Amino acid sequence: MRLPGYLAHEEVIFGATGESLHISQDSISRESFMAGVVLAIKHVDEVADLAVGLDAIMDL
Repeated sequence: MRLPGYLAHEEVIFGATGESLHISQDSISRESFMAGVVLAIKHVDEVADLAVGLDAIMDL
């Protein structure tokens, strides 16, 4: 669903019998993506193949 003012919404639901835990995140500004964009630009020459996700350039 597209709503004005929301760029992205993610929700993860964990649960067992009789319980659930919901964790959600909303992006309302493109500024929230900029740290990852800058990190990717700084390290683009270090990746030889296709990399999906920032974990390929982070020390995780």
